[in-house]
Amino acid sequence: MKGSTANDGLLVHTSLGKINGFHRTSFEGRVFSAFEGIPYAKPPVGDLRFEVGASLSLPKVKQDCLYLNVYVPKSEPSENDNFDVIVNIHGGGFMIGTSSFAEPSYLMDRDIIYVNMNYRLGYVTGFLSTEDDMVPGNNGLKDQQLALKWVQAHIKQFGGNPRSVTLMGGSAGGASVHFHYFSPQSKGLFHRGISQSGTALMPWTIQKSALQKARTLAAALNCRHSNTQTLINCLKEVPVEDLIKKTMDFYDLMQFPIAPFGPVVEAESESSFLTKHPYKQLEDGDVNDVPWLTWIAKDEGMLAIISLIHNMDKLENQWNEWSEHIFDYKYICTNARKKEIAQKIKSFYFGNEKVSKKNVNTLIKALGDRLFNVGFETAVQMQAKVVASPIYAAIYGYNKSTSMKDLLGIELEGVPHGAEGALLHQISPAIQLSESDILMKNVLIDFVTFFAKNGKPQSNGVEWEPINADDPNYLLINDIDDLNMVNIPELTPKEFWENLNFLENSRAERIRDEL
Repeated sequence: MKGSTANDGLLVHTSLGKINGFHRTSFEGRVFSAFEGIPYAKPPVGDLRFEVGASLSLPKVKQDCLYLNVYVPKSEPSENDNFDVIVNIHGGGFMIGTSSFAEPSYLMDRDIIYVNMNYRLGYVTGFLSTEDDMVPGNNGLKDQQLALKWVQAHIKQFGGNPRSVTLMGGSAGGASVHFHYFSPQSKGLFHRGISQSGTALMPWTIQKSALQKARTLAAALNCRHSNTQTLINCLKEVPVEDLIKKTMDFYDLMQFPIAPFGPVVEAESESSFLTKHPYKQLEDGDVNDVPWLTWIAKDEGMLAIISLIHNMDKLENQWNEWSEHIFDYKYICTNARKKEIAQKIKSFYFGNEKVSKKNVNTLIKALGDRLFNVGFETAVQMQAKVVASPIYAAIYGYNKSTSMKDLLGIELEGVPHGAEGALLHQISPAIQLSESDILMKNVLIDFVTFFAKNGKPQSNGVEWEPINADDPNYLLINDIDDLNMVNIPELTPKEFWENLNFLENSRAERIRDEL
């Protein structure tokens, strides 16, 4: 463990038993308490592999993937403290990742309790769905709910305030945060949300053709059954390693799609997390009305360029075939329209130019718009129209840090997806912050922690105004002395993408009839 001291004698008593901790040291040298590997639900193994998680009822439970970590900003936790709480959900496209993606070293320089968690992922059991009551889906999101319930029940023993919980996450973690705004069972479990480069309306966040994928996976593992109960019983007997290996086949082209398995709209049941599409819920004003802070990076599409940058000639030659994968519309339009759509996208962004390394920034823009930006703009504007709580929206443009680009192996100018994460969390011990990075880190942590304390993001005297849906204003975060509110009526080419008439968002319910 980073900066840890073993056998420190730290002990917190909960209704589930005693939890041992140890001391660690924050970025600025503060000694804080760490309690790691705390199980929050029964291990989802064996017959429970694809089942909804169950809360713990016994003090001794074998540790598995469903665990969380609690970090307290003092050397001796006390129940008498009343710290605000931030609960982080890691990213990774619903497919990969771990709580260690979001280390506490930077945040522990502030008076806040920080919790991060692991949850089931799409590679195995987190987001498989048979689109019926056998395996409805969303187990990963339901795991997150169980972790939030654990926080409500036990965070007071660590000195946290269960009535002041801010849910936070980046990428798929940010989308997860937003999904909790649409689940009735999450109401009251958190009081503010922070979504970094992830909303529920981005095209990769709602899984398409879930049952078809489940059958394809099962057939590849010799579980060929028309009855979903028999199919799932067969899959429960398959070694986890084989499940993971076959799941890799659902990446159709290099790293695309971003999330082959992810959240779904479920049938109504006692355990359902999401029963209506978030777009429909926003249209109906059916959303958890608590403050929301969200942003995108200036060059989101750089994430998707990692593998394409070395295949630009192939992309030009295979544009019609590759487009449905890189722009994520394989399952949401008819095969007859796919070539036409590919050409419309190319014409809109590239005109008559060929796709090449010379215009790679145009490709970054196109990918960023489709995969992130349009879904961000649509979500904040729709939500701002139907809630009373403030929504704070920003565009992160600080480009002096190379930390994320170095980790991703990107040799391009710009601000890639997840760039701010390297300044909010110590995501790798190899990252060394410059003096400028440290100053920007402090600005970001100010925004996050003030928002967690009082629902208002504050830093450097900046007045971050809530977005107005009819006259949208965003905070541009370019540098510590370049933080400005800017009115941007049209942030993205929403009309172009909406006119492609994909069977998503408002048209999602028509997908089975038309395909």
